[in-house]
Amino acid sequence: MTAPLKGVKVVELVGLAPAPFLGLILSDFGARVIRVDNLDNTNGSMFSRQKESMYLNLKHPKGSEILQRLTEKSDVLIDPFRPGVLERLELGPERLCQLNPRLIYTRLSGYGQTGPMARKASHDINFLGLSGVMSRFGYNDRPPIGPINLIGDIGGGSILCAMAIAMALYERNSSGKGQIIDHSMTEGVGYLGSFLWESLKQKELLWPNWPKRGQNTLDFGSPFYRCYECADGKFMAVGSLEEKFYQNLLKTLGFEEECFNRFDHDNWPEMAEEIGKKFKTKTRDEWAKEFDLTDACVTPVLDMEEVTHNEHNRIRKSYDPNTGYPNPAPRFSRTPAIGNREGFMDTDGQCESQSREILINELGYTAQELEELGSNVFN
Repeated sequence: MTAPLKGVKVVELVGLAPAPFLGLILSDFGARVIRVDNLDNTNGSMFSRQKESMYLNLKHPKGSEILQRLTEKSDVLIDPFRPGVLERLELGPERLCQLNPRLIYTRLSGYGQTGPMARKASHDINFLGLSGVMSRFGYNDRPPIGPINLIGDIGGGSILCAMAIAMALYERNSSGKGQIIDHSMTEGVGYLGSFLWESLKQKELLWPNWPKRGQNTLDFGSPFYRCYECADGKFMAVGSLEEKFYQNLLKTLGFEEECFNRFDHDNWPEMAEEIGKKFKTKTRDEWAKEFDLTDACVTPVLDMEEVTHNEHNRIRKSYDPNTGYPNPAPRFSRTPAIGNREGFMDTDGQCESQSREILINELGYTAQELEELGSNVFN
């Protein structure tokens, strides 16, 4: 069996979390990923499993020359820098795509390659803020919040960019040509949030207290879509949106049928309080066993350390039992992901360098030439 992206060669210029995770996705599904790093980069070990590593000083003319030769023989380049950085090193798309017309030159940045904010520094929280999506997270009497950096960096960044690369590779099969991908993580967050704009057509059902935060159906304002604390301080996640699931929720908790009208928005706080009291009478695991016997869309909130022990996760092998790390998703019937969690790591958890092997075996440098290049090129 071979992985879906077997035969694809990727050069990843190492940056913060979005680019390394993008490279890991491609690597998990079969691409050969060569990370180009420098010895001063403190982000080097993040998502570096199963990738080969080269240490290059791209500011040195010979380092730039080596990267050019490497991308001539590659399918994808991942550029995690702000606009203009690689151009100043004569490594921009005009140069590299001329050397390799089949190259998918992937530019992953906060605000894209154009526009007045293109060169400004940014992080996940900024992408969420500028996209409009963060305005819907949190409670109305507190500042907006965001789900760590999962939506901007990872969802709107790495995952959408991986999809773009796959599409560009597919298109290349017919055109024979590569292209430049300009992926703004801010735009990625907005695209992921398309449901928010679409759902405004159903304000009465989904956003009865619009534009307030935390007082609507899906933003944890409703009593049937939120988390409840149990007797042991752990939590259950309730997603009983549809009527039949809502009735099963009430029945399992011991309420009489039709005791709460879920469309009575004014009484949502009272309903949530009463449901919360019920959950406080048993531990999380006790409630989990009871809700296993019915369909109510109610599940335990597991800690990260618990997920490998969950029966469903264990049977499906959703997490690596040794490391606890999530295994690659989605699954393919014929060409499964590789998902090697060890890869090219040394005993200190740092990346082993394959610079010498790549330079000699693939790029045609001799051992003597490497000696002549000197250490300034490789750090």
